[in-house]
Amino acid sequence: MTAESVVRAADFSARFSDRLNPIVIKELRQAVQSRFVVAALMTLLSIQLVALAIFLLASGDVLLNFDAGRQVFMLLYGILLGIGMLFVPLYTGIRLAAERSDANVDLLFITTIQPRSIITGKLLAAIVLTVLIFSACMPFLVFTYFLRGIDLPSIFVVLALGFLVIIACTQLAIFIASLPLGRGFKALFGVGALLLFAVMYFTAVAGSSELVTQGIGSKLGRAAFWQGAGLAVLIFLFWCGLFFSLSVALIMPPAANRALPVRAFITGSWLVSGVVALLISVSQKDHSPLMVWQIVFNIVFAIALFVAVSERESIGRRVQRAIPALGPSRGVAFFFYSGAASGLAWASLMIVATLGLAWLWGKSHGGYMSLDDLHGSVKWLAGMCLYVLGYVLAGAALRRVLFRQLSVGLTWLLSVFLMALGCIVPFLLGYLLFSSERWTSESFGAWMIGNPFAWGVHSYRPLYFLTASSLVVLTLALNARGLLAQIRAFQPLPAATTQTEDA
Repeated sequence: MTAESVVRAADFSARFSDRLNPIVIKELRQAVQSRFVVAALMTLLSIQLVALAIFLLASGDVLLNFDAGRQVFMLLYGILLGIGMLFVPLYTGIRLAAERSDANVDLLFITTIQPRSIITGKLLAAIVLTVLIFSACMPFLVFTYFLRGIDLPSIFVVLALGFLVIIACTQLAIFIASLPLGRGFKALFGVGALLLFAVMYFTAVAGSSELVTQGIGSKLGRAAFWQGAGLAVLIFLFWCGLFFSLSVALIMPPAANRALPVRAFITGSWLVSGVVALLISVSQKDHSPLMVWQIVFNIVFAIALFVAVSERESIGRRVQRAIPALGPSRGVAFFFYSGAASGLAWASLMIVATLGLAWLWGKSHGGYMSLDDLHGSVKWLAGMCLYVLGYVLAGAALRRVLFRQLSVGLTWLLSVFLMALGCIVPFLLGYLLFSSERWTSESFGAWMIGNPFAWGVHSYRPLYFLTASSLVVLTLALNARGLLAQIRAFQPLPAATTQTEDA
């Protein structure tokens, strides 16, 4: 080996080390030194070994049972998936929550590591731990092939899907740990996440059992596999991308443009998944894929309205320095930058675009199946989103007029409270005042005029639409001055100011 080759190798090693995410190195170094990680891994291996031994000893007809391999595999796979869905997300989330606590939060803001790199490092470290767990359990799972009843492609595919489920749960745990809340609220969200993990666990086990029963080799198995696996991968990508962008936004400094990564990802996902839904709709001559697409994204945009109204109402200099100077570029950037007016405009525009596309597609392709379901879902979600927009604007107006001391970030609480009152109060008044009259019992839908989810009562949809439209017009007028002020303030810093600050 020459001196030149030694120098090149050292130079490559140095460049490679510099490019490694420092968060990954820190997390993995502490993981291998942690007794908890070692104990959890050894416990999992012991449980797998004991479970396999008990099954083989208890089943006297293993050699005659042609389903023994599948039964053992599902037993071991259920243990692996359950422990993996508990250990990896909890370990990753607890460590990030400790760093996100009030005592250590300054470390996230003074470090030169970008927020995206921090979340990426946490996720990559969790992926490495998951790979370690799966590789340690792989010999036990592959051994089930020799017991018959299962094929190797099914084993590896099911393991891959289980791997994705654990990573999706870990990304949700990272998001919860990134929330700027106290330990009590994080614990509450953690309990909710555990309940969701339980639902995901039983769903994954049931789907995996169906997959290994049918097998990928058969024609029916291949068709079911490609449909289920394709849908699972799309859900996984959207789930991880959404919570990843939200986690990055949450650990960014308050003065930064937090909304940009989240809105950019959701918009891109909306466009890509919409094209996929249209292509599937054309190939199957069915409107069901497009109907599911517009339902999912309209719910996402309705939730985004509550988030947008809780954003700041003034633009900081850090955001203002990044505003494009050109008019068209600045107009597009307005929808993606932080701010209450920008968020409300972006969510409203996306709702209108989603509903309009679904309606026009149904009108232009009337021969496809599920046309009535598509149009019905569009009408229902249009009414719901209209009501939500009205309640969101009402919450903003109420905070500005009566609760000026309330933080802007809690505006969504007022909006949710007003929506709850709108759902409950009119119906209770109608029941208490007119419960003895026959007219009320036959037309109780008239007393649900404040409920965003009451559009199933077809005979009262004109009344609901009139009420929701009036609410939006009234609350928009009450918030017009503040919204227009935010729109006018969306201007880049003057060049002289920027040069003075840089100097």
